[in-house]
Parts: sequence; structure tokens; C-alpha cells
Amino acid sequence: MTRLPSGPPAGVLSPGVISQDRAHHGYGRAMFDDPSFRRGLRDTILIFFAVAAFGVAYGVLALDVGLPPWLTLFSSVIIVSGAAQFAMVGLLAAGPVPVLVAATGLGLRHLPMSATLARLVGAQPLATRLRLAFVLVDETFGLTVRAANAGVENLVAYKTAADLMLYSGWFLGTGIGVWFGTAINPESAGVGVLFGLLFLGLAAPMVNGRRDWIVVGASVAATLIATLILPPAWQVTVAATTASLVGIAVGE
Repeated sequence: MTRLPSGPPAGVLSPGVISQDRAHHGYGRAMFDDPSFRRGLRDTILIFFAVAAFGVAYGVLALDVGLPPWLTLFSSVIIVSGAAQFAMVGLLAAGPVPVLVAATGLGLRHLPMSATLARLVGAQPLATRLRLAFVLVDETFGLTVRAANAGVENLVAYKTAADLMLYSGWFLGTGIGVWFGTAINPESAGVGVLFGLLFLGLAAPMVNGRRDWIVVGASVAATLIATLILPPAWQVTVAATTASLVGIAVGE
């Protein structure tokens, strides 16, 4: 569904090369002043609020299944994965094995995501690669791919800004959920609808041609089938892999 840049015209640097030449490999003033960084902040404002709302739901649910407040907050600091953390609280009563299986299944999608991101940003120092990989989530990955298609010059600065917004929103939301505890009911608040709308908003601008529509159709069909016949831990991974294979097989 996402059309990645196949290569720049002769004499024009690719996004990865530009990122390598112009990226500032720390969080100094130069990084914050970069136009790509500021654009990343602007593009992630709505995601900040959506992710924060989901973080509230996670904080409430984690307390409800018996996680102590400090561990709930700590999990959002080091895991930074809504899908894995919700799977964890949902399967916690079943023991550690189902939690590990679910987290592994959900985490497999990061393999093609990380390969794509590495190609987009080009050669970078180890510290920069680790920083970009730490917050490798669907939202900021989708935005970075869209930014590359739009010709954003410094993808490292762009994704860094998007990561900071998402990370702070997730942690802030978790903290609010822990603070208010069971006073918030995520289902009655309609929090579960937010992520679906969020992903639709990210994907819609990327659907432009015949190939994209075919991949969209394959994604929908694979998701419906996976929901009917597979355990929850494997639904996202199998549907995403199926749609990716269709995208590879179908030419432009």
C-alpha cells in the first residue's frame, strides 16, 4: 500500500543520502532547528493525542489486571509498543508463555519495517540507528515513509521528532491512566476506535494507483480471514505479511 521511492533522478541526492549528510546525530539545538524536525512535530500532533488516549486505556487496564503502578509506567518506558503491551495485559492471567508468543508474533512485523527504514535513512552512526530503532512503531514508520515520498530532506530529524511526540504521548497517557485508575472506562469512552481511524488517516494519502488499491483489497481480505481463523497474537503479522507479498508480486 505504501509506494517507496525507487530512486531519485540523475544528479539528485536520495533522502537517505541527504539525511546522512545533513543529520545532526544528537538532540542539540541544530537538530531542533532543522525544518524537517519541525515538520515531524507538526505531522505528529494528532497522533500525540490519539496515542495518549490509548496510553490512558493501557494504564487503566494494566492496573485492573494487577500490575503495580510503577511496573505499568516502566513497561511504557522500555517496551513502547501498544500492541505488545495490550496483549501482555490481556494474556497475563494465562501465564508467561502466551505473553511471549503474542509479543513475538506481533513483533515480527518490525523486521521488514526496520529494513525499509534503514534503506530510507542511509548509512548512519550506530547511536543514530539505535535511537531510530527504539521507537519503531507503525505510526511513526508510516509517517516517515510518507515523508520520504514527499521529499523531506532530513528523514533522521523528521523521525526523531515524530518519535519524541509519540513516546511522550504514550508515557503521558499511561501516567494519566495510572493516576485515575478505575475511574476511567476505556470502552465507554470509545478509545478503541481511535487507532483504527489513526491508521486509516495514515494510509489514505498513500493510495494512488492500481497497485495500491490491489494491496488495500488484499489487506482487507487478509485481515478478515486472519480474524476468523487465527489467534489474536498472529492476526496482524499474517495479514501484514500477506499484503506485503501481494505488493511485491503486483507490478506498478
